Amino acid sequence: MLSRAMPERSRPSTALPGLTVADVERQLEGRAEVLAAARRPYAELEKALSGRRWRRALTRRPELVPALVAEAQAVEEALERVQRRAVQEAWPDDTPVLKAARELSARRERLTRLARRRLEVLTVAPEGVSLEELLTRLDALVSQEVRWALNPGEVLVYEAVAQGAQENREKRFRAELPAYYGWIWCFGLPATLAAWVLAPPGLKSLAIALFVGTGMGPPLWDLLRSGHAKLTSERLLWKPTFGPLQEVRLGTIGDGGVRVERTWDLRVEGERRWHAPALRDAAELALLVELHRQPPLRGAARTGVRLDSVAVFPAMLGKRKGFCVLGPQGLSFIPEGKGPQALRAVTGHPSALRGFESDRVLDALRWLPEAEFDACVMRMVEATGGLAWSRAEARYVPGSPVWRRIRIERGSLTLTGRVRWEQQEAAERLLRDWPR
Repeated sequence: MLSRAMPERSRPSTALPGLTVADVERQLEGRAEVLAAARRPYAELEKALSGRRWRRALTRRPELVPALVAEAQAVEEALERVQRRAVQEAWPDDTPVLKAARELSARRERLTRLARRRLEVLTVAPEGVSLEELLTRLDALVSQEVRWALNPGEVLVYEAVAQGAQENREKRFRAELPAYYGWIWCFGLPATLAAWVLAPPGLKSLAIALFVGTGMGPPLWDLLRSGHAKLTSERLLWKPTFGPLQEVRLGTIGDGGVRVERTWDLRVEGERRWHAPALRDAAELALLVELHRQPPLRGAARTGVRLDSVAVFPAMLGKRKGFCVLGPQGLSFIPEGKGPQALRAVTGHPSALRGFESDRVLDALRWLPEAEFDACVMRMVEATGGLAWSRAEARYVPGSPVWRRIRIERGSLTLTGRVRWEQQEAAERLLRDWPR
């Protein structure tokens, strides 16, 4: 920065005796006026960014950043000119224009650090960029409107812990308010109550406070961290109970930009930082974000149509647990415990995500056309050590409703399973044409 290059003290004043302050400023050809005019906008912006409600301050004063950036080149040139003249002509330290230049340079340094810190809250701040670049990017992110409602042409993929528009309220409640405080209610409250009963009279008020804190503290803490997640064909959104709405566009998320911490703490980095701190199904949402941010699923949900000519359900092949994909031409079996391998087979890239099974990947692939879906499933079969049977070489053994049991045989091998109610119709339609 300019202030680092500027000496702390100029050489003793030996040159240009009798030169007045007005003479010095006149020789600077208007640069002293540039520095004087810059003091106020720099001070106002520093004050705005220093407060706790800095985002609101920038929104209320949208002219602050553009005004400073517009004059940045003139200010930098004036600072350089003053620095050079001060060294060449050995200006005294108390020369007003030199003092003003040093103060402004110091403020620019503080403002650069402050702008970087504020930008790091919203996104990853690149190294080696100027103050003006930091401020421009910060201003753009703060002023950008974030909409919870879907934009025209945008399709809902996942909401809270529900797939599509169907919502399991009980599961959503558990997801938004993690249940670990149940252990405290089961063990902490009885212990605290016992302490209150056994406490001396002088300590009973303390025991009551401990009782209330133990009972109300954990759920209150979780309520403060709770919120509502939404994944669309274009964006990932988080609406916390308290705090600003968060958004990140799927196309801006890079490799390694999706991670889960402490089971339900989901963090995403793209054009913005995105953080949902209390989402029970964080692993499932992380998987969907990882799939929808890149090919082949990138943008596939824009059609709003999910493949209904297949059925995916838990199954057993002999004694092996896994998942079956039942289609018009045959079936595929993916062994259990192969989620990461299945994900890599689809995207072509390794991922650090864990805690999910292959059926979640298969279900997400239903946004693809049938040919692309089949190609992805075959790659998953090869990558996970699964198998595939054509309809012609296997036979369906009827006898039970598909929601209770499906049995398909091929030679000495038997595959069994059952479908959930939402795929019952598809499974019945597919098995109607199978050999028996």
